[in-house]
Amino acid sequence: MTFLAPTYLFGLIAAAIPIIIHLISLRQTRQVEFSSLRFIKALEHETIRRLKWRQWLLIILRTLIIIFLVLIFAKPVQQGFIPGWMSGELESRVVIFIDNSASMALETDTGSLLDRARKTVPQIINAFEGQTEIEIYQTNPPRRVFKGQPGELMPARLLDAIQQTNSRDNLWNVVDSVLTNLDVSEPNRECFILSDFQSLPDPETFLASTVQDTSQPQWRFYCLGQPGPVDNLSIRETKIASQIRLPNHLLKLNTKIADDGDIEKRNIPIELYLNEERVGQVVANFKPGRSKEFMFQAYPGKSGLVHGVIELPDDDFDLDNRWTFELPIPEQIACTIVGQSAEELYLLELALSSIDNQSGLFLIDSKVIPDPERLYLDESDILILHNPGKLSDKAIEDIQSFLLRGGGVVWFAGNRQLRQDNNRVETALRLPVALKLVRAADDGYFSVNVADDKNPLMTDLDLRNLEAELPQVFTYLKVKLKKGQNSILNLNNNDPFLIEFASNGSRMFYFTSLMNLTWNDLPMRGLMVPLLHRILILLATDETNTTPVYVDEPKIISLDQESINSEWSVVMPSGNSALLIPDFNTESLIFRQTTEVGSYEILSDGYPYTSFSAHLHPDEYPSRRADKSAIISSLPQGQARWIEPDRDLAEALKEIRYGRSLWRVFLIIAIVLLLLESILGRSRPEALKQVQS
Repeated sequence: MTFLAPTYLFGLIAAAIPIIIHLISLRQTRQVEFSSLRFIKALEHETIRRLKWRQWLLIILRTLIIIFLVLIFAKPVQQGFIPGWMSGELESRVVIFIDNSASMALETDTGSLLDRARKTVPQIINAFEGQTEIEIYQTNPPRRVFKGQPGELMPARLLDAIQQTNSRDNLWNVVDSVLTNLDVSEPNRECFILSDFQSLPDPETFLASTVQDTSQPQWRFYCLGQPGPVDNLSIRETKIASQIRLPNHLLKLNTKIADDGDIEKRNIPIELYLNEERVGQVVANFKPGRSKEFMFQAYPGKSGLVHGVIELPDDDFDLDNRWTFELPIPEQIACTIVGQSAEELYLLELALSSIDNQSGLFLIDSKVIPDPERLYLDESDILILHNPGKLSDKAIEDIQSFLLRGGGVVWFAGNRQLRQDNNRVETALRLPVALKLVRAADDGYFSVNVADDKNPLMTDLDLRNLEAELPQVFTYLKVKLKKGQNSILNLNNNDPFLIEFASNGSRMFYFTSLMNLTWNDLPMRGLMVPLLHRILILLATDETNTTPVYVDEPKIISLDQESINSEWSVVMPSGNSALLIPDFNTESLIFRQTTEVGSYEILSDGYPYTSFSAHLHPDEYPSRRADKSAIISSLPQGQARWIEPDRDLAEALKEIRYGRSLWRVFLIIAIVLLLLESILGRSRPEALKQVQS
């Protein structure tokens, strides 16, 4: 316990007054007349003794009453952060951090959480007097917005300059960096953090250097919490379930929506838009703290880049009510076919023409090259190699470059994969290791079965009887799979027939048997056309440029070599635009200003080139809150206090800094003592009559 007005403690000298009066009264002699001397003995042993005890008890009560009255004027408090009688003399450094990350946009009855934080700052400053240096920082991006004395006028525009952002919270990194590098000479150091506290500081590294230096005063922390969401639905994720994407192919999307508020939401419409046209709607009810998943199905209706949006009605937090996405649907696919002879390529060309059916989807360029020296693939989307011969180093480099810029490869492996120089090809392109050629016995064959029925190639096939359409294989190349290579179709002896794997940043499909009737009867089966169709669509769907990022993450856009010299610009979700300068070394655009949530459109000479979306980071959903006790325990021991959002800030700061006020307790004790003194000190004539009788 300590006292805010210790000078009043000199009044405790007055507690000696009842004792002094009693001692003086003992020196005065009073004569008492009795009717009979025979009662003196009884009075001495009974009544006089009781009178003495009562007198001493009254003295003690009166002394305590004076003591407690003096203590009340001295303003007793429980011991707080700062000794009460020293608070006015200590020089102080006060640092205030205002979190302006995305989650602080949550609306409450008194404005957004950021508005509440800005309004709190003057109340904090008013709690300090002279000899105090105050600094105010925002967290996103880290910046000091004010430095001065409590009495100095701080323009409102300085706090208004702390704008709401869509960025991820980096609160503790900012606090640690500022406090560690701050040059502080004041003995009293207090730090106020205004945030919704979505993460914990690392107790091992937070202010590690300052905590270890015990010769310096430690920082004291005040964590000012914020209210949680009341009315808020949030879209947590949206996944495109369909990997085969065509204008007339049913598109499937899964979305997860959670009720992060405290109230039940009923009859809420969830809407799907494709190219600004509503193509789906679901109406659902949500209970607090629960989530639901929904599947939308719709036809894109067109090729090219399709812009999609999942949308919820407005609530207390708007940043999680819209989820944008981009769907690249091939308009035209350029295929280059390379083989040993025109006869070998005939069946492939026939299959591609039956898929195309005069729709113009495929542009086919067939090349008969027994041993390729170079492969010019700048205009190609897909390379189909049918039993390729010896590949030169330049040809291998051409394939690698083609894969690196997003091209896809279909490889039909045959006997030419057993050449002695094939190891360098397998290593460079991560091909399966060719072991030997296997032929079925006379009139025999190997049957084929589905090894991965979850693969997009095998789901939702429009075949009445898949088993009847699987091929019979007469000859195949036995291979050894490498790590990350997945077998989609197997032979009945478990050797792979169709393999999928990543190579040099792109996808490759590898057949262990040629498109040849002497090797297998796949060209005669109903599976051949839909299987090859799906393979080409998957390989041609380049999502490199449309892959979403989180807000503030850089986005890399791959550019076509012929268009790299164009004038590049970006249109942001807000409608603002900016010019972009390409990186000519990497033939790409690196866009770093992803500060808004939504869809960004990249323009080449004013025409749409590609689009991508920036999403709210998962850590910024307003329901994500760190436990307050865990926060306090993660900060330097004994140096942190939590202030609830509904508390009176001025009173809370006073109690925390100087201690909890005890004068009310002392006043109650003094009143009780005064009542006891009144009861014991009143005259008692009935007792006197008893004695006289």
